[in-house]
Amino acid sequence: MPRTQPKAKVRTSSKTPSPGLKPTPGSKAAGSGRGATSKPAVSAKAGKPQSARRSRLKKAQPRARSIHPGRQTLIKRYEAAVRLLYRQQFEQAIAAFEKVIKTDGHDKEICERALTHIRLCENKMARSRPALKTAEELYDFAVTLINDGRYQESIRHLNRALKRNPGCDYVIYALAVCDCRLGNRDRALKHLKRAIDLKTENRFLAQRDADFEPLLRDSRFVSLVFPEEPAAATS
Repeated sequence: MPRTQPKAKVRTSSKTPSPGLKPTPGSKAAGSGRGATSKPAVSAKAGKPQSARRSRLKKAQPRARSIHPGRQTLIKRYEAAVRLLYRQQFEQAIAAFEKVIKTDGHDKEICERALTHIRLCENKMARSRPALKTAEELYDFAVTLINDGRYQESIRHLNRALKRNPGCDYVIYALAVCDCRLGNRDRALKHLKRAIDLKTENRFLAQRDADFEPLLRDSRFVSLVFPEEPAAATS
């Protein structure tokens, strides 16, 4: 008998659609494409436009605070005083910090820093200088400062000497010299008059003192020091 070949079995897909499940719109039928890949779900954050992100970043960044021109000048003066401190020019630094405070006493931040640095300068100066107790010791040290041209620092020591001896004429005379050198004419004449009132010889000393040359054309100085001559000079 002729052999009959077996019938080829038709292979059917093992995946059968589950009953009751409907295909979602836009989905492809199963097995319709071998290279089909599923797309990852797009998150809500990733889908936001870039312009919205940039606008958020701009809002989050703090705005730069504009500095008033007057405060900029104050800061420059403060920085100059700090440089004097670093150079160990303590007396000049104290004067510079005091000028900062007088310029704008309402700027609390800078004024507090200036006061702190003033105290630091005073402590540094107290450690470096010898212990001066009597009025004569303070006066002698002040004279050495005058000879070095450190008039502002000399005034501090002279004022300390004056507290110990309020009627000391030569201390007051030295104050007049310092004020004259610093350009404080009114104060210099006031101290010189007091020194002359305490001791008449100070008048003759002032007549030959080169420290009072800036006052030679001042009529007040001429009438005080040269009372016998007519005050022909102008102030």
